[in-house]
Amino acid sequence: MDTTSGRGIDVSHYQGTVNWAGVAADGTEFAMIKASEGESSPDPMFLSNWAGCKNNSVKCGAYHYFLPTDCFLKQADLLIQQLRSAGYDPTTDLPPAIDCEDMEGVSASTYIYALKELLQSLKTQLKCTPMIYVSPAFWQGLGSPDFSDYPLWVANYTTASAPEIPSPWKTYAIWQYSDDGTVGGIAGDVDLDLSNPAAGVSPEPKLNWF
Repeated sequence: MDTTSGRGIDVSHYQGTVNWAGVAADGTEFAMIKASEGESSPDPMFLSNWAGCKNNSVKCGAYHYFLPTDCFLKQADLLIQQLRSAGYDPTTDLPPAIDCEDMEGVSASTYIYALKELLQSLKTQLKCTPMIYVSPAFWQGLGSPDFSDYPLWVANYTTASAPEIPSPWKTYAIWQYSDDGTVGGIAGDVDLDLSNPAAGVSPEPKLNWF
């Protein structure tokens, strides 16, 4: 793995109360924090996790768990409400991500349409380009649609030096390489991530990223 990449984690209420001072002391440089799910389920730990990140100089990002059977406009509204409540700043914080992993029984075409509309709504209202979180297998199951204008957060658990990149993306912004990591300040397993310096996701603000 590229040791020059920034070390990160992603968390939700499943991690319970996080000691963010301990997370920072363990060398974590950025965190993607679950903000919301569907059209009506804010993550109950989002605001406290965001504040903990900020207070300990860990770079913040947020993600939304996408449900294709829920209204995409209401999903966009919920995520935006969460971000604004946290004081999200697109010039310094990491762009939000849409977590794509649940078909909920809909067709690929229905899923793709709803995802496209959600992403466009967020891009327009937040003035930044969201990321897409997905595994190569899930994206292939959708027929590998071209969303490569949106940066990729790829879930690929491997000991290889680089992740598998789902087509048609050519590179990744963040690589989630483990779902059973250990980090100071967190009890139990946590997802581990690496940023790709070439993609502009790093602990320092990259205004050209937006």
